[in-house]
Amino acid sequence: MAEQYSNKHLVEVNCGFQFLAETSAWDSIYFGQFYDKIKPLGFTERQERKGIQINFQGNFLDSKPPVTSSNVEDHVIFTDSSKGWAVMIGRNRISFHIVRNYAGWDTLVNGIMKPVLKEYRELGLGNGVRNCSVVYLNSFTKGISEKLSDFFTVISPLEQKFGLETSTFVQRMIYNKKNLLITKLNSMVNQQVQNITLECGAICTNQECMNSTDLIYQANQTHEPVKGFFEAIITNKLREEL
Repeated sequence: MAEQYSNKHLVEVNCGFQFLAETSAWDSIYFGQFYDKIKPLGFTERQERKGIQINFQGNFLDSKPPVTSSNVEDHVIFTDSSKGWAVMIGRNRISFHIVRNYAGWDTLVNGIMKPVLKEYRELGLGNGVRNCSVVYLNSFTKGISEKLSDFFTVISPLEQKFGLETSTFVQRMIYNKKNLLITKLNSMVNQQVQNITLECGAICTNQECMNSTDLIYQANQTHEPVKGFFEAIITNKLREEL
């Protein structure tokens, strides 16, 4: 999640943009043109996915995002498997992913977003007002006797006399003038262990950022409160093992 932690529990970090007023008409030819431009940057593998649900605030792994889009669009994922980096594009949207060895926000911004967005914009894409989201996805395994409330502040404890809690889902959404902060905790007991996923992220709601021509500025502003929000939803007991 941050430089002071090992990030061993991080499954994915991603940042995505959805262009609400794109001025360039979309054409599937952009998939090939974009691939030709970013292949020299190390994104040599591509996977096309046709007619599936695009999860703009989420990721291309097996977790559900905090906010979903109802649009069904083709999209293509371009990966640098040696680094665990990926870029996904579709109609009026692009997202950037690190799925292994996250080394900090600067790596996502300077290593992936800046060089790739340069190529994306050179295609004439990425125009007008847009949404931006940032999501951190963590995964934990706990014993069935351990209380979730000992690790996460977003959940209240229950007396054990009621029995074993086998499934838990908690979502909290906090709105301010700059961001919509979102966290989602999901726990399922399977084979005597609790498998837990924790999403923590933000969506930009600041009109100045949404209208700015500087996408990196908007991404940084979206990301800015996430660290503090994450610290607020975990306990010292969890913090000690991060």
